[in-house]
Amino acid sequence: MDLWSTPTPELQAAARELSQSMHGKVVTYVINRNANFTNICNVGCTFCGFQRKASDHDAYTDSASRIVERLEETPWVTEVCLQGGIHPGLDFSYYLGLIQAIKARFPDIHIHAFSPMEIEAMHRSSGLTHESILARLRDAGLGSIPGTAAEILVDEVRQKVSGNKLSAATWEKIVRCAHTLDIPSTSTIMYGHIETWDHIRQHFEVLKRIQLDTGGFSEFVPLAFIPYRNRLGNLLNRNDSNGPADFKALEIRSLEIAERLYPLARLYFGDLIPNLQTSWVKLGIKLAAR
Repeated sequence: MDLWSTPTPELQAAARELSQSMHGKVVTYVINRNANFTNICNVGCTFCGFQRKASDHDAYTDSASRIVERLEETPWVTEVCLQGGIHPGLDFSYYLGLIQAIKARFPDIHIHAFSPMEIEAMHRSSGLTHESILARLRDAGLGSIPGTAAEILVDEVRQKVSGNKLSAATWEKIVRCAHTLDIPSTSTIMYGHIETWDHIRQHFEVLKRIQLDTGGFSEFVPLAFIPYRNRLGNLLNRNDSNGPADFKALEIRSLEIAERLYPLARLYFGDLIPNLQTSWVKLGIKLAAR
């Protein structure tokens, strides 16, 4: 079967059969809490509605003690995900202190923290190597890193949607470094914007190459592009029509991509990355279940 040319209904049927053979009807989940520690960022990704300037009235940067206080509101969670903007005023000791403070209060919690872009920012501000940064975070209690900041691992796309972000090669280098240090990561893709199916194919190839070499990916997480409140969404809407109703067209396109992307991922990665994750926060519960 040529996965990239097979009609979607056939892909779905084959993927369903494979998934049943691998997992039956079992679906797992993680009891997680996101704790975004700052929304101040100087990267300027076109798809982002989260970023704020330090001078904005709703900009924030939380202390380690404030993050711990927030986690104390939900003591039953088994995992905390730490991510934030790329704040030019934060040094490596801040990130290390977050890990140390959380582990001191919740020694059994799994800390899933700091994307490759954040690791790269720590490297640039501190002068420490990626390996040294990751090793020190691991020794302080870091359990895994999010494979976000991947978007599409094709530089011609990255330049258009996130030109100030790390390159695809640097993303891969940092992820490989983490895996070498026995720090697993997720793998992700952001779909439903300007990418083509050929870009998705190239992205899949990068992930497969890494996984064959390291085995460090715990799961694959497709992330839908959300077109609201960001420059890229506004641009795509204007290109499609002059009316705000066309945001619905972007949502429909994203759904159509998801209907094909998930079975493609199941069949392409197979046992290599056996866990596929849905971002129910982005998709909504009904679509995530579907």
